[in-house]
Amino acid sequence: MESAEIGALLDEALQLCQAGALTQAEQIYRQVLAADAAVPDAWNMLALVLYQRGELAAAAEAAERATLLRPQIPPYWLTRGNIAQARHGTREAQSCFNRAIELDPGFAEAHFRLALSYDREERIPDAIMTYRNALRYAPDVAEIHYQLAEALMVEARWVEAMHAYEAAFTRDQNAELDRRGCINCMNYLQFESVPEFWHTEITRFFARNDIDHIHYAKVVLRIFMTKGAFRAVLDAAQRPDARFEPDASALGAVMRDELLRILLRDALVIDAGLELVLTRLRAALLLDAELRAQAPPDFLCALALQCFNNEFIFAESQAESAAADRLLREVDAELQPERNLPDTLLRPLAVLAMYRPLHAVRGADRLAARRPGPAALGQLLRSSVLNVLTERTLRQDITVIGAITDDVSRAVRDMYEEHPYPRWFSLDRWPPLAFADWLGSRVPIPNAPAEFPAAPRILVAGCGTGKDPICFATDIAGAQVLGVDLSLSSLAYAQRMANELGLTNIEFRQGNILDLGVLTERFDMICATGVLHHLHDPVDGLRVLLQLLRPGGLLKIGLYSERARASVNAARAMIRQQQLPATAAAIREFRQQVFDLQQDTPVRPLLNFSDFYSMSMCRDLLFHVQEHQFQLPQIAAILHDHGLTVLGLSDLLPHAVTAYRQMFPGDDGMNNFAHWDAFEARHPETFAGMYHIWCCVPKHAAA
Repeated sequence: MESAEIGALLDEALQLCQAGALTQAEQIYRQVLAADAAVPDAWNMLALVLYQRGELAAAAEAAERATLLRPQIPPYWLTRGNIAQARHGTREAQSCFNRAIELDPGFAEAHFRLALSYDREERIPDAIMTYRNALRYAPDVAEIHYQLAEALMVEARWVEAMHAYEAAFTRDQNAELDRRGCINCMNYLQFESVPEFWHTEITRFFARNDIDHIHYAKVVLRIFMTKGAFRAVLDAAQRPDARFEPDASALGAVMRDELLRILLRDALVIDAGLELVLTRLRAALLLDAELRAQAPPDFLCALALQCFNNEFIFAESQAESAAADRLLREVDAELQPERNLPDTLLRPLAVLAMYRPLHAVRGADRLAARRPGPAALGQLLRSSVLNVLTERTLRQDITVIGAITDDVSRAVRDMYEEHPYPRWFSLDRWPPLAFADWLGSRVPIPNAPAEFPAAPRILVAGCGTGKDPICFATDIAGAQVLGVDLSLSSLAYAQRMANELGLTNIEFRQGNILDLGVLTERFDMICATGVLHHLHDPVDGLRVLLQLLRPGGLLKIGLYSERARASVNAARAMIRQQQLPATAAAIREFRQQVFDLQQDTPVRPLLNFSDFYSMSMCRDLLFHVQEHQFQLPQIAAILHDHGLTVLGLSDLLPHAVTAYRQMFPGDDGMNNFAHWDAFEARHPETFAGMYHIWCCVPKHAAA
């Protein structure tokens, strides 16, 4: 075959590759190589085609042939390195990338791929240096700036990370790069004001429907609270003995603020200062008809949604209660069966919804079904009326596993029937990953075992309102998920959320963990975070779960840390001393006590708990009927006694990881519980949520 003919065929094959016709392109490359096996471009391009099709062994052979034929071509070494990296051949990959750089020091992509390899190996300082080398030759590539920012985040170099994020997003005109890491980074920064660039980025980010709004709410709150208008209104709200009379211009700016409106509508306010402002503003809107008439309807509906989201946890005076009851009677009289909502009733209805659940108002269901405008009112009615009615229907169809007979489980069930837990409204959506890839990104083990199935069966024990099982069902390709909980109210919430997401690979059943031994299924992964410590004996629950886990299967448990819950325990002592019942009124009363205490009192750290800011979650945090707390040596002994191999801890904050590595540089696996116990003794807030521990059952264990 003549060289001109070979060149024409290679050009044709390249066009086919660009069009996605990989099979036809492969045929041409093999045709060329059959005629002349010494054409290095054909071997290199064949390697790329095979790589894209996932045929990594054959791709590696083709790439090696190309580099043997023409070892002085840098892109050949790049191809070979990328394939080696995909085959987990880290050392070979890095050798290939370095060879490409030796041949062409300005080869930006080779620098970038080498940096990514260092990053995956957790050689973060080397990765940072190499990303910066890549930027010397390709300063306008957004993805390089982005990966540099992510690496700087791991090193807790927050300010440098934000500069790198800004450089990335400025060049990312189509918003293809994810903003979540950047928003998390802002948790660790101090700022008095926010540049317009970042305000626009954050507002656009927070308006997305594929993020967990509650997770990012603290950052959004901090951004909002830098605004002069909010500070002026807060100053007025902090004068408790005076009438709430903020500057009209400042109050108008607050009520028109788009970022605040999204926060109120889609998340929870988890800040004492903003809660104070909203509590006083809510009262003013109820008691002052003139202010109510001036308020934007969209803001009124957003504040009403916030009150529904937090289950009406804001403090309520006797005057407000009386006025809300009068307003309820007025609205009830106006909601006639066949009439559309009068324009004059929109504002009173929204203000009423700040104090009372609309689904309890006569005629609200018919009004919601007609979906009246404006859109903000429609969303308020959908969330506070239609969703509640949907859950009442769904609970009737949930399968029940046995009777709940023991007293502790009954008490826990009754609590969660009254207050389903946790409150959540959206979740972070990611492209689904194969189970092995998901494990590699989430579980603290170097490489996921190859024998894990492509379609894993996953059990979430104590799934509550379904956030964890729904995340597994959306994040893991091919997963089949079962969620079990004591509370039908929680499960109905979970089923509604799963239906809204169109999930067909998830099922919910009501049952007690102690009764799950009747199940015939065996699971590849079991998640039990936040449930074992609510049993009479957590070890009994662990034994039942281990019977359901296949040999070699994974177990994730979450248990409360005794050290991290010092403020919770101090609060519970106060609650016991005052003999406060677990009622909405008592929870509101106790929260106000906490707000009024001095900064250095033992319970004031409760203000840092997100759970403090909604009724059901505050009840779970402070008024729970049953709870055990642990320290790591105790947990290690329990796991050892049951033959479990501890893989490590997950869900750790970046600054905790950095500090641990500095304290114990030799613990590469970060799975030494004695070390973590010593670390926690020095940093008792580390596990403020709970310990998240991954284990596995030895493969030789009996099913």
